[in-house]
Amino acid sequence: MKNRLGMLALAISIAFTPAARAADKTPIRFVLDWAFEAPQAIWAVDAESGCFGQSSLEVKMDRGFGSGDTISKVASGAYDIGVADFMSLVSYNASHPDNKLIATLVISERAPTSVVTLKKNGISKPQDLVGKRIADAQGEASRVLFPAFAKANGIDPNSVTWVSVAPNLRQPILLKGEADAAAGHLFTITVGLRALGLKMEDIFVMPYAEWGLPTFGNSIIVKPEWAAGHADAMRAFVKCAILAAKQTIANPTGAIAALKKYNPLIDEKLELDALDFSNNKAVLTEDVKKNGISSFSPERLDQLLIKLSDALAIAKPAGNEVWTSAYLPPREGLRIQ
Repeated sequence: MKNRLGMLALAISIAFTPAARAADKTPIRFVLDWAFEAPQAIWAVDAESGCFGQSSLEVKMDRGFGSGDTISKVASGAYDIGVADFMSLVSYNASHPDNKLIATLVISERAPTSVVTLKKNGISKPQDLVGKRIADAQGEASRVLFPAFAKANGIDPNSVTWVSVAPNLRQPILLKGEADAAAGHLFTITVGLRALGLKMEDIFVMPYAEWGLPTFGNSIIVKPEWAAGHADAMRAFVKCAILAAKQTIANPTGAIAALKKYNPLIDEKLELDALDFSNNKAVLTEDVKKNGISSFSPERLDQLLIKLSDALAIAKPAGNEVWTSAYLPPREGLRIQ
């Protein structure tokens, strides 16, 4: 009898060990849109804050290789949740109507899609791009959206010549004069040019958002079926992301310190400047200051989808096919001071 009681006590003690408690956590395979650089600092902050664990989530986080790659990985089920450009999500859904994804949180209220050039090239407005060479990777968001950018500024999208290169070669090619401009993620290109020895006063940027094409940027994406089947985990994940965004804005130096744990090779000064740029240009916009993160109106979403569908030459999707607010916290939790 004593032996049986002893064995029962041992079984109970094992059941309450940390390993057993970890089994109660929801495992989540999470992939970023890019490497651990300044715009991705929010996720380093999230991982270091302990919010995931305190919310009964066991998150395995990996770097990404572009929004298109992230979308493919989430759509295939290789990852449960990802970060990807909103426009890329809309484009993917149009060509995969039987395997659609949905955004549950818009992190960057203003996309960093852009054309970047050197001031010495004499390009100071979109019209100056006519007849010029633009370097970018095929399928990259800024290149895909260029026709809409061109249309918004009254130029023929076929009036430029594209120089197709890997993303990491855009800056060297621009610097060598083998292209007149580069299209792509605003922060990635400017940080890359500065790492090559240029100063910000040597660089001229044309963010699409400031030239007639305001669109959402990085968003949390997921399969609707996965989110519905893990509703509590999805809400917890979104809540942690919002808290991390607030912490990143409030303490950028701490965010870069967290980022360095995931990418020890970063130049802290350059990344801090890039994070400040990202926070103030993409995340903490005037609309977000006023209404909160992911607090845009259905009317604004509809107008955005009209522009995107025109640019992508697709049928305009319904708002609820690409976006859901079902996993957001109450309105007060969305506000960023």
